[in-house]
Amino acid sequence: MSKKYLKNPKIIYFFYPGDINTKTGGYIYEKNIIEYAKRKKLPFKSKELSSNYPFPLKEDIDELKQILLDIPVGSTLLFDGLIFECLKILKKDLSNFKIVALIHHPLYLEFNGKMGLRFFSLEKEMFKIPNKFIVTSNETKRLLLKKFEINKGLISVIEPGIERLIKTKKKFNQKHNLLTCGSIIERKNYLYLLSELIFMNNLTLNIIGDTSRDNYYYKKVIAFIKKHKIENRVKIHSNVSKTKLSNLYSQCDLYVSVSKYEGFGMSLANAIIFKKPIITYKTKTLRNTLGSKGVVYFNDFKKNTLAKIINKILLNTKAFKELESQIIKNNRVFLTPLKSAKLFIKEVRNA
Repeated sequence: MSKKYLKNPKIIYFFYPGDINTKTGGYIYEKNIIEYAKRKKLPFKSKELSSNYPFPLKEDIDELKQILLDIPVGSTLLFDGLIFECLKILKKDLSNFKIVALIHHPLYLEFNGKMGLRFFSLEKEMFKIPNKFIVTSNETKRLLLKKFEINKGLISVIEPGIERLIKTKKKFNQKHNLLTCGSIIERKNYLYLLSELIFMNNLTLNIIGDTSRDNYYYKKVIAFIKKHKIENRVKIHSNVSKTKLSNLYSQCDLYVSVSKYEGFGMSLANAIIFKKPIITYKTKTLRNTLGSKGVVYFNDFKKNTLAKIINKILLNTKAFKELESQIIKNNRVFLTPLKSAKLFIKEVRNA
């Protein structure tokens, strides 16, 4: 066992999958925690594991097993849910430590059919292990309590910190501009959004999202765009700077989301901070995150449902102005990144 680790038995060891700089809500949340711990010189070590999770290869499991051998028994291990839910084979190894599971949302929600059932079964078993769960919304907490019968006292809700970006002056544009954010994956439902775009006139769509997580789905999205000849109306930004992110929010007329499920909805929270009206698929999580002022919810993914709503709002100046005035009155308060990280570290220490 490493003498270096033995000198610091109170170190928190955090394991996450893939590149922490990936521009998704989950990675932004976790990077904020890592950077806070580093600035404060806290006893906190983070380790990037394979991006193969939640489908780890044998060598990925072997790598983690070897790492655990060098960590003192009784130490606190913090796992991103994408990793933790796949560690059934390491249950015995994990029993030597305090375990904290960061669950953005249960993985079974990501998949349909047999794959969804497989992850649900894994979660039923693995969720009996942690000493503490940290989730990002009350709705995820409710879901864990209902579906997995976890002790209520083991679950803490720490909402993400939302960075206050610098706004830029909106430029006049004859075409209305829609914005949406999120990795190009099936759960985000981009094919539905693009199919609705065909029924919307005189507008463009900017998509901010990682294109590397699901190459098969990304290719389907690109193929759809080409087939329907809407390349001049859709632009995908796979990796953006804070300056560009701020500009894309500042220049949009509406923020739209067709995601089937969100753990919190950080990108929609940003839209509220930028005072941009929102049209989104209705989920309990987003109702709790966003409230009602300046937000239009829709209930199904039927053909022309979203297009009718957007056309009705954008083609009616009075309706659009009313929605703009309502979003300005939306007084939902979000944590800062600093406050969120402080609360998170406190909960992990108390595990």
